[in-house]
Amino acid sequence: MAEREYRQIHISGGCVWVPRGRVIATRIFALMHTRPILFFVCWMCVVSAGIAATLFSVYLPLVAAELAGGQATPAQIGLTGSAAGSAFLIGWAIGALVIGALADRIGRRLALFTGVLLCSVGVFVTAYATSLPILVAIRFLTGAGAGSVLLLAAVLISEAWATGNRARMVGIMMNAFPVGLIVAGVIAQNVASWRTAYLLGGSTVLLAAAVLLVVRESEWWLQSEQAPSTSHTIRQLAQPALRRDVVIGSVLFGAMLVGLWAVFVWMPTWVHKLSASEMAQKNRGIANIMLGAGSLVGGLLSGPLSNAAGRRKAAALGYCGCLVLTAVTFVSGIPVGPMMFSLAFVLSVCIGINQGVLGTYLNELFPTRVRAQATAVCMNGGRLVTAVTVIFVGVLVEVLGGYNNAIVVFSLAYVVGLVTLLFARETKDALLPA
Repeated sequence: MAEREYRQIHISGGCVWVPRGRVIATRIFALMHTRPILFFVCWMCVVSAGIAATLFSVYLPLVAAELAGGQATPAQIGLTGSAAGSAFLIGWAIGALVIGALADRIGRRLALFTGVLLCSVGVFVTAYATSLPILVAIRFLTGAGAGSVLLLAAVLISEAWATGNRARMVGIMMNAFPVGLIVAGVIAQNVASWRTAYLLGGSTVLLAAAVLLVVRESEWWLQSEQAPSTSHTIRQLAQPALRRDVVIGSVLFGAMLVGLWAVFVWMPTWVHKLSASEMAQKNRGIANIMLGAGSLVGGLLSGPLSNAAGRRKAAALGYCGCLVLTAVTFVSGIPVGPMMFSLAFVLSVCIGINQGVLGTYLNELFPTRVRAQATAVCMNGGRLVTAVTVIFVGVLVEVLGGYNNAIVVFSLAYVVGLVTLLFARETKDALLPA
C-alpha cells in the first residue's frame, strides 16, 4: 500500500485506510452516521408526526365550515372533529402495529422511512380534500404513518443509547412530538387558509430522504438477526414471559393517551368557542403553543426524574399531576387569558413527563427480536380505545354541557393508570434486554 495513495484516518474509535482523494468524502460520510445525527433526524421525524397530528385541531372550525359549504354549527364541528380525529387515531394504531411488526423483520431504518413518507404525503394531500369522507380517509393514512414514526424513533434511540442515558434521550425524543404542536400553533397564527397550511406541512417529506441518507441500521437488530433462534412472530407476545408486560404496558400507555388526546384535540376548539371572534384564531394558536411547549419541557424533565425516582414513581407523579391540573383548568371557570394558558402549559408538562417516562419504560420491557412490535402493541392497543373516546368527546359535548366537562370525564383514565402501576415491575438501572 503506497502511503502517497492512501491515508489513515480515525472513524468511530478505529483506524481505516482510504484513498487520499476520498478522505473528505469519507469523513463527511462518517459524520453523517454518528449518534447525534441519528438523534436529530429521529427528533425531526417525530416533530413532523406532531405537525400531522395537531395541525388539524387548530384549523378544525375552518375545515368544518368549508366542507359544510359555509358556516358550521357546533354539531357539524363536533362531527368533523370526531370522525377525522378517530380515523387518524385508528390509522395511527393500525399503522404502528403493521409497520412495527415490519421493523422487526426488515429493520428499523426502512420501516422508519416508510412511516415518514406515508405521514408527510398524507399531510400534503389533505390540502386537496373536498368532502368529509375523503378527509377521513386521508387522516387514516396520515395517522398510519405518524404512529409508526413515533414508535420507531423511540426504538432506534433506545437501542442506540442502550448502554448510555437512554431515559434522558428517549424522553427528549418522545416529546419532540409537542414541538409539532408549537409549529402548528405558529402556522395557525400566521396562515389563514387551512389548505395552504397543509401544503406547508407536507414539506416534511424531505425527512424521508434524510432517513435513507443518514440513519444507520440498529446494531441490536443486526445482531439479533444473526442469532439462529431469532423469531419475529407476534404469537411470542402471548407467551407467559412477555404477556404480563404487554398487558400492563398497554394499560399504562392507553390511560395516558385517553387524557392526552382529549386535551390536545379538543382544547383549541374549546378556546375558540370561548373567545371573541376577532381573537379566536390567535387564541387557538396560543393554546396549541402552550400545550406543545409544556409537553416539551416535560420531556426534558422525564429522563432525570425517572433516573432519580424510578420509572414507576415518575409515572405516578405524571398521572397525579395530569388528573389534578385537568380538573383545575377545565372546571374552574377561568376565562381565556394568561392564567388559562399558564395552566395549559403546566398540565402539558405533566403529560410530557408521562409520555417520556412511559416511552422509555416500554422499550425496556422487551427483547430485541420483538421490541418494535411489542412496543407497538403497548402504545397502540390503548390507542384504539382512545379513538373511541375522541368520538365520544364530540358526542358528549352537548350531553355534558361543554367540551371542558367532556375532557374532565375522560381524564379519569389517569386513575386507571395509577392503579395499574401497582402491578408494574421496575426497570430502573436494568440492562436493555438483548
